[in-house]
Formats: sequence, structure tokens, C-alpha cells
Amino acid sequence: MRKKSSLFICLLFCYSCLRAQNFTVKANLQPVTISGFYSVNITPQLSSYTTINFSDLRIADDNNKFVPYIISSKKPSFATGNYHKLPLLKNDVTGSGKSQLIIKNDAGSKISSIALLIRNAAVNRQATISGSDDLTKWFTINENITLEDISGNDTDRHVQTISFPVSSYKFFKIIIDNKKNNPLNIIEAGSYSNVQHTEDAYILNPLPAFTQIDSSDNITYIKVHQNAAYHVSKIYLQAESPKFFDRNIDVINSANSLSAKLSSENTNEITLPAFNDKDWEIKIYNGDNPPLKIKSISLKQESKNIIAYLQTGQHYHLLLHDSTAVAPVYDLQNFKDSIPATLPQLKIISFENISPATIKNKTGLSAAWIWILIISALTALGFITFMLMKEMNKEK
Repeated sequence: MRKKSSLFICLLFCYSCLRAQNFTVKANLQPVTISGFYSVNITPQLSSYTTINFSDLRIADDNNKFVPYIISSKKPSFATGNYHKLPLLKNDVTGSGKSQLIIKNDAGSKISSIALLIRNAAVNRQATISGSDDLTKWFTINENITLEDISGNDTDRHVQTISFPVSSYKFFKIIIDNKKNNPLNIIEAGSYSNVQHTEDAYILNPLPAFTQIDSSDNITYIKVHQNAAYHVSKIYLQAESPKFFDRNIDVINSANSLSAKLSSENTNEITLPAFNDKDWEIKIYNGDNPPLKIKSISLKQESKNIIAYLQTGQHYHLLLHDSTAVAPVYDLQNFKDSIPATLPQLKIISFENISPATIKNKTGLSAAWIWILIISALTALGFITFMLMKEMNKEK
């Protein structure tokens, strides 16, 4: 029994050693002059060294002790006092699996957007909106509207705003294409007056390279290449010709495949779940039409920053790029209300590649010592296994 306990302890030790974190990139931060909360912008370059959910990002001090932090999104903010709830007359799913909402503009006022309060969902949907004055005759207002993937908010719900040309219809109908999937959980509808975006919620990535192949199967294949694994949340395609077009497309990457539309009447900015592939593909279905000539492709990622409480007199850096790292869970997440709305910015001075042997884990042991201990533990494990097998053979 004692030998079995020793074997179990060795296995646990090996497991904990193998979980030692091995970051390979270091980002040096500006010195901290006054103790307090600071913000570090997540630039495209920084994002190229992290996973989509930033599980392999840590803030460390001079002694490589980790500092709690949170990731904050720079969502567009609205004047909440100008929000007016609108009666939601119908919110159901049709026989074809599409969500149908009918919203009453009881005041008959001129509005240019409808805000939907939705429970968080990491999905994208396409929607159309039409208007009516009698609930019988409906007239199209806007179509090919992308409802964004929003899953990283502080609460379990978010506001999705649908913009359209100014209208004063008494009723609005929104059809959401679920593509045979479960519908979104829409709680209520309303409208904002005097909507003001305070900052851009997305930042532009370095321009990618792409090649276009127009195949005989009436499909255009576009191969997109990024020089680094930048995060991507939005794609903007600009077509040079023909002048009028309305095509279905698929955006295919290792994380998912999203269907959308390209139209000469829209901006053709596609929002999709974040991914960070260097190489991925776009398919354009031309039908009997001549192929589109794609002039340019622009990529954006959601604007985010790192927030942490830092002490004066310490030098801090970010540790990045570890495929085995697990996202940390910090108490700071529960104290967001205590963080000031406006924070001083800390810039990244430089990036450098580092050897895992130079990084200490929370026990203070370097990776080199960890591997020595792993080898020793495996040797001991092999010896114990040999002795157990020998003892079992004697019993037989």
C-alpha cells in the first residue's frame, strides 16, 4: 500500500510539473510612477502572441510574480438617459426557423435605430427590417444586417443596435435568420435618441495579402494571408467590378465557417467570431454572373485593453505565447465597479523572445529545474513500477 501511495504522489508531482508555464515572448512596459490602476492597449502586434481568449497572457513584476488583471472591451457607449423602451408585440420563431419580432413605435416618432436587449451568445446572425402602418402591408427598410457575436461583456446580456434610414412607421418587423439553429434570447426592444459613439470599438490590423482564383465551378476562391496571427473580428471587402452585385459568401477559418452576403448596396463589412489564423479562405458564389474583382481586404479586431493595479518602484512586463497556459481567474473581476472610468495608459516599450528556461513559475523554480525534477520523478516512477511488477510476479 505504501508503494502505491508513493506511485500516486509521483504521478501528481509529474502532472504539476508538466503544467509549468513556458511563455516564449516578453513585452516590457513603461515604468510605473504612481501606484494605482493602469491600462495597457492590446495592439495587433500584442494580440498576435496570444490566444483568442487571452489565456496565455500574464502581467509579472521584477520577481516574475503574477499580478491580477482584467480584459476590458472598448465598446461604443451611448447616452443611457436617451433610451426609450418600445412595446414588443411579437417575439416568436416561424415554421422556417427564423425569429420574428414585431415592435410598435407607439409615439410614431422618427427613429433611425432599434436597440435589442439580448442574452449573451457567441454567434452571428443575419437580419432584415421592414416597416408598416397597419400590420398588413410591409415595406423593406434594410437587409443583410449582421448581428454581432458579443460574448465577453461584464453581464450576461448586451445591447445590439440595428441602424437604418430614418423612419416613422407605426410598426417594425425584424426577421433574424437562425439557419436551423436555436434562436437568440431577445428580452426587450427600445430606441436611442441622439446616439453618440465615444470611441471606435475596433482597430485596424496590418493589411493582409490575398490571391483570387476564379474557378470554372462559378466560385471565386480568395486565399488570405496574415504576416502574424493577428486577431480578426471584422472583414471589409471592396469590390472593383461589376458595378452591381449581390453574392453569397463563406468565410472559412480553423475556428468556424460563416455565411454572409456581399452587395453593391452595402458597406460589406462582415462581423464574425474572433479568430487568429494566418491563412484562411473566402468563397464567393457567383452563380451565372461574372466573378467579382476584389480590390482590397481590410481586417479589424475588437479594441481591448488590460487593466491592473500596479505598484510604484516596480518594473512590469507581459508574458505571452504559451500553448499550454490556462486562463487565470482573479478576484479583481468582482471589483470592476471600484476601477476608475479613466485610467493612465502604460505603453509597451519592446517585445523580445525569451527562453522558457529563463521564466520562473509561481514556485520560483526555473523551467530548467522543473525539467530536472521531472526527469528525476520519472526515474523514481520507473523504479517503483519495476518493484511493483516484481512483487506481483512473486505473489503469482
